[in-house]
Amino acid sequence: METLPCTFYNLKSLILWTHFYERPAILATLCLLMNAPNLEELEITIERTFLDGIEANAENHNTQCTDAFCANLQVVKIKGIGWLPSEMCFIELVLYKAIVLRTMYLRLGYESSKSNEDALCELMTYRRVSPHAQVFFNGEIE
Repeated sequence: METLPCTFYNLKSLILWTHFYERPAILATLCLLMNAPNLEELEITIERTFLDGIEANAENHNTQCTDAFCANLQVVKIKGIGWLPSEMCFIELVLYKAIVLRTMYLRLGYESSKSNEDALCELMTYRRVSPHAQVFFNGEIE
């Protein structure tokens, strides 16, 4: 995975509009997060204008992210989630890598690829490296 020519050591909070439908957007998001080692709060709003293409496979990105990925991340908010496999992989990656994560808030978007029940059952199987990590889901559409 590509890296940026600089590291954002002073970046503590980030609000990001992105999508997890095309590989370049997924890689850009991961690259940005890998170059923000002191990031504590992350808010992502998922853009839903890219639903005509073929969804990118994000499953192998776990192996490309170091142990320092999201190491100081404490709060994550994701709005507009549609339970796409690439979105689920991103959530799983953050839960697996963020060792001091306290809370993750998930808010549903307009388009959904699976039922909330199926998605929540899948979320329950994800390993959380932080013993204090709690995941909150608001089923209301954003």
